[in-house]
Amino acid sequence: MKKIAKLLSVIVLANLTLIACAQDKKEVKNTTETVSKTVKQEPLAMSKDTLDARILADMQKEIIKQKVELTKEALTAVAKTQNLLVEIDKGNTKTAIKKGKELIGDLEVLLAKDPSLALVPVNVTFQKDEFVADINTVNETTKLAKEAMNKGYYRVASDLLKDLRSEMVINTFLIPTATYPEAIKAAVVALEANDTDLAKAILINVLNTVVVEKVVLPLPVLKAEQMIIEAATIDAKDHENVKQVIALLSNAEYQLQLAEALGYGKKDKDYLMLSKAIKELKKSVKAKKDSKSKFDKLKSDIKDFQKRLFPRKNAKKQ
Repeated sequence: MKKIAKLLSVIVLANLTLIACAQDKKEVKNTTETVSKTVKQEPLAMSKDTLDARILADMQKEIIKQKVELTKEALTAVAKTQNLLVEIDKGNTKTAIKKGKELIGDLEVLLAKDPSLALVPVNVTFQKDEFVADINTVNETTKLAKEAMNKGYYRVASDLLKDLRSEMVINTFLIPTATYPEAIKAAVVALEANDTDLAKAILINVLNTVVVEKVVLPLPVLKAEQMIIEAATIDAKDHENVKQVIALLSNAEYQLQLAEALGYGKKDKDYLMLSKAIKELKKSVKAKKDSKSKFDKLKSDIKDFQKRLFPRKNAKKQ
């Protein structure tokens, strides 16, 4: 509710700014694209707690999938790099040089044997960032933002758009072990030149380097997926709970339209294809036909759509 209140205040501010700062009295030409008729949002037809719990369970599965089993040798190499710092702090320069050269060889052999160990996952987390609003509010907000941009009021547009997201973000933290051999070589050279401070700085820097890989999953699409799964489960029992199944499918379609309005993916044929599939499914359900194959195809299509929209990406160093 706080976000909606904040949004409304920003919308009012945007309107006042646009009116007050206009340099002519000509009516602003409406350049907003015509949007398809929005599906009516039905009562949820399933427990919100159940919906949230299922999405959370899916996140846990995704995290487990991305948590590649840590290779013992790779973790040992990291530990040995940390031990080099201990030897330097103790004043055992010769020992540190010897162990450093041995470690360089071990790492090069390890990476040659298994190149996938160039990035070793050490932690995976996720966060939920949900904008609670309907499609009309989203469309009105984006329309105001476009008008503000066209008039050069970039800060107003930024304030309007910054909260327009509804997503789960999975962060995978990885150690770039591929950078270790060169760093250790440089540290050994520094030690051989009796520059222990430089050697320590090099090792500390490489040990503190973490790569963050982000995967963004749109909440409306995740919700639509769970609603379709629930509708399929109910329909498979006896084909008698038609109203509940239709309500779930209508809500799933609404969530997909919300995802499109929020800008997840282009306004392209994928959304249109899913919308058509849901409409065909509704007809089948209303006729009390066996809709299992249609449900299975829709579930597969929405999963594929999600993967196309948000593949694993955005790895960056910290």
